[in-house]
Amino acid sequence: MCRRDATLGARMKRIGIEAINIYGSTLYLEQEALARARGLDPEKVVRDFLIDTRALNPPFEDTVTMGANAAAPLFDYVEKESIGLLIVGTEGSVDFGKPISTNIHGALALPPNIRNYETKHACYSGVAALDTAMNWIAAGLNRGKKALIISTDFSRMHLGAKEEFVLGGVAAAAVIGEDPSVVEYELDRRGTWTTDAYDTFRPTARDEVGNNEVSLFTYMDAIEGAYGAYCDAAGGVVDFDSDFAYLNYHTPFPGMAFQAHRTLCNISRRRNKAEVTEDFRRRVFPGLRFARRVGSTYGSSNFVGICSLFSGENDVPAGARLGFFAYGSGAIGEFYSGLACEKAMQTVGRMNIDKALNDRRRVGVEEYEEIERLRDTYIDSPSYVPDFSMLDGFYEKVYAGKRRLVLRAVENFYRTYEWS
Repeated sequence: MCRRDATLGARMKRIGIEAINIYGSTLYLEQEALARARGLDPEKVVRDFLIDTRALNPPFEDTVTMGANAAAPLFDYVEKESIGLLIVGTEGSVDFGKPISTNIHGALALPPNIRNYETKHACYSGVAALDTAMNWIAAGLNRGKKALIISTDFSRMHLGAKEEFVLGGVAAAAVIGEDPSVVEYELDRRGTWTTDAYDTFRPTARDEVGNNEVSLFTYMDAIEGAYGAYCDAAGGVVDFDSDFAYLNYHTPFPGMAFQAHRTLCNISRRRNKAEVTEDFRRRVFPGLRFARRVGSTYGSSNFVGICSLFSGENDVPAGARLGFFAYGSGAIGEFYSGLACEKAMQTVGRMNIDKALNDRRRVGVEEYEEIERLRDTYIDSPSYVPDFSMLDGFYEKVYAGKRRLVLRAVENFYRTYEWS
């Protein structure tokens, strides 16, 4: 169990993550190779963005398959009948009306008496799902049931654009309940900040646009505002240096976490870059292991960070406080915290995430461009069958018989999914 203050425990339920997994697809592109192809310095690109490789979906995967493939392994340890709420956060839904939570509900063969829906708020959608699940449980409306929350997204095509180096995608799935074994959240320590901004947005099914400078400044305003509200909620007595054993920031790209950490470090007390860098290496860098391998994490960011931290070599003691910052363009920022649980490394470790990422197939830049152009032709197409023949029999080698969900066909906009 997690250690916490006895008075607080008497007032509030213990609510948090009972099981968690991420899915970084089955293909990856090396950042250095892409930089060389675009005539840039590979070392500088990796150093600036802190991305070594980015995830890439084959043509027969989408946000539905990603979410289902992240969640399916959890049911080796959690009974499906225990789930009473399913929320899927995404900004890459395959339909503007029908939520992908229904597709995932059907693919996972969950019981019928489950509330399900989709949440959207750019990269905040996953934490929006988490917030709702925790409130549902805290209110007692769950009647002993658990919530399954999923965040799933991948990038649009940006061949040759400056945004190309911060692309990627990943899905995360977590079971939220009253017997947490990974993170127990502190429901009374949470701060939120909101504004109306056009920083990055997706006005059509094809376009992903925005202003990088506005996005950076809005992100920084959000972290300052949300952290200040967190301190107020915590009674104003928060020591940034000693209260948080680790910090987990939203990572549109992992390098952004350094900018976020520097901001909070200097709010706490002024310090030089060397001090910030050392503290970043100690308290933030361990949570970036997987983000550096999948690229942009979208709404899964905080969950990818949790998996990174507890899949690494760090000995995180039970009761250690973890600080989280979630951000969604448009915009919202939220700073919140949780306590590490005693079985966190065991619970996350059984998902073998490192092995799954190691087993992905590397694609060259030309293959990556071919896949992206093909995927672009599928957008808004009423009928098509995804190409299963690409990459020299890749489907037969990696998917056939491995029980991964794939998109089999689209006919008159009706989508058919099946397990490989």
